[in-house]
Amino acid sequence: MKRKSRALVIALFVFLAKNLLAQDTLSAGAMDKYRFILQEKNEIQNKDGLAAFFEKLYQLKKDAGGQINIVHIGDSHIQADFLTQAVRILLQKEFGNAGRGFVFPGRVARTNEPLTIRSSSPSVWEAKRIVFTNQPLPMGLGASTIRTVQPSAKFTIRLKDDGEMNCKFNSVSVFYQKDQSSFNAALKDSAGHSLAYIGSFTHENFPNYSNVRLPYSVRQLEFQVEQPTAEQTQFTLFGLSFSNGNAGVLYHAIGGNGAKFKHYAAAQFFAEQLQALHPDLIIVSLGTNEAIENPVDQQFSVQAKELIDKIQKENSQCPIVITTPADFYRKRTRRNPGVEVVHRQLMSLSQQQNLPVWDLYEAAGGKHAADEWRKNKLMQADGVHFTAAGYNLQGNMLYQALMKGYNDYVHLRYP
Repeated sequence: MKRKSRALVIALFVFLAKNLLAQDTLSAGAMDKYRFILQEKNEIQNKDGLAAFFEKLYQLKKDAGGQINIVHIGDSHIQADFLTQAVRILLQKEFGNAGRGFVFPGRVARTNEPLTIRSSSPSVWEAKRIVFTNQPLPMGLGASTIRTVQPSAKFTIRLKDDGEMNCKFNSVSVFYQKDQSSFNAALKDSAGHSLAYIGSFTHENFPNYSNVRLPYSVRQLEFQVEQPTAEQTQFTLFGLSFSNGNAGVLYHAIGGNGAKFKHYAAAQFFAEQLQALHPDLIIVSLGTNEAIENPVDQQFSVQAKELIDKIQKENSQCPIVITTPADFYRKRTRRNPGVEVVHRQLMSLSQQQNLPVWDLYEAAGGKHAADEWRKNKLMQADGVHFTAAGYNLQGNMLYQALMKGYNDYVHLRYP
């Protein structure tokens, strides 16, 4: 009986220990279905630079309150929000849903937008994408800009629930060209009731930015510009951010079709407007469009460093994670040596700058891994973009890599 009692006590101790540990560390799931995924390489390298971020996650998990802002910057892989949506949902399930974060009315700009966003407008809006650097409209936080000179122009934007996560919001941040030439704007609900007003008369700590609190939570917003004075001649919008006032994570996805490092570096207000999101972590997922070129631009490393330097200058206390592109093809089926070049140079940059890096190229299977992704119906026919399932897998991988780093931090900091 003594042996049985001792065994029972030991089993109970192990059970309690595991459950107590589980309160602090988190399961990130498994990728066993896809044998070509290299689990041991799916991690954040140089993760010591993320200690402050992991501490904020830990305190949030301990119900200390507050919001954590993650900003994920990229190209077309990010614009559609498949990859980032997967990470957002997983993080918000574990740490709390603070809202949808940054959005842009893509359809108003005549480009694609995430499935969880629906925008429309009966008005005339001039549009510019970040890749067209020679066009006259300025670029801000979003990877697109829209401008109207119609004094009564408007657009509507509606959010759909993100999986199981409620999308309602009661706080709106507006990123726009804010000066005496800018129209004012009225923010209205779906019934046309005015909720708030913005314009050059509002004073915030950041340029080209206004934030308003709504009297109640909504899913849809009508944005109506107004012209009280003759000197107001235009309204130029860079994007919006929606939050709900709850403790949790805001995961901002900013992506532009065809975008490269040099395009974001050339965006006039991009780096400085990042400050208004109060980022706790910035993730940069670029390099795919540079890797398509043959040969890769000899200035690629210089261009990548220029963007990182600009972001760091305006957001000096925020860690930056570099990610590498997974293997993909050229011209649908041809091998693409440019991916290896971009991978090598991004890894070198991360070492030189001592930046955390998520090496998706190696974790996804390394050289010629595109064959496996295509075989498993995770890649689209163009050989560059992935299917919704492929992006969902990559989002789960990024979440897993972040949670590995988080769990290691918790084990060391709170043994």
